[in-house]
Amino acid sequence: RAMPSALITGGAKRLGAEIARDLTLSGGSGGAERFRVAVHYRGSRAEAEALAAEIASDGGEIALFQGDLSDPAQARAVVEAASEWAGRLDLCVNNASQFVNDSLLEQPNEASLEHMAVNLVAPEIMVQHMAGQRTAQQTGRDSLVINMLDNKLFALNPDFHSYTLSKMALKSMTEMAAMQFNGRPRVCGIAPSITLISGKQNQENFEKSSRINPLERRVLPQDICAAVRYLWHAKSSNGQIITIDGGQSLMRLPRDVAFLVKDGAVDGTL
Repeated sequence: RAMPSALITGGAKRLGAEIARDLTLSGGSGGAERFRVAVHYRGSRAEAEALAAEIASDGGEIALFQGDLSDPAQARAVVEAASEWAGRLDLCVNNASQFVNDSLLEQPNEASLEHMAVNLVAPEIMVQHMAGQRTAQQTGRDSLVINMLDNKLFALNPDFHSYTLSKMALKSMTEMAAMQFNGRPRVCGIAPSITLISGKQNQENFEKSSRINPLERRVLPQDICAAVRYLWHAKSSNGQIITIDGGQSLMRLPRDVAFLVKDGAVDGTL
């Protein structure tokens, strides 16, 4: 059986890099199966090359593709080049994300358009390409798109206005595409809570905010990697969105957890 191939957008660092490592390195979370991985990056060339060297040293197969996904032409060029390298893409993880805090009070019309370009239009282009791979000799081969979402979609608050709108649109696209393509490709989503320190957070804020959930524990990158593997192996999963947040969305928090900690509304313990 041929080794499957995956494209990970925004895969040079942070969560994208962790997914790339898990899929390519020996001893990944899903067992022995390894992927050939195409890693997309925008400006993180040094990090991408370091990741490629790390994976290659372990015997993994990786190729790097640069592009600005806010430009639809570059997004198409990335997925086409990655597909040409791989021969065929079996898995696409739409991990790249525009993430800038703004408020509806700031009239963020331009910001909303910028977020939509990266967080919705680029994933649409990737899904379209994956669906276009359905040639006569390939119709029996499974393929999967995973869109990285956010647990706040299941417990809305007004923070990160443009980001949230774009991820809500991506959630809807995930469900519509799952219906549109009848499993070729399957289209699913993963919606984690805060996993890595981001934005203007300091370490103390991150440690507290990451544990605001009924389990009082952090969501780890390994949890997301395991969910990617699960969706790949669970061939009946289509249109499903896995929320990984320790149950936080059930709490219906009024603001983003980082701001709750900063404002003293919670101290990180329940």
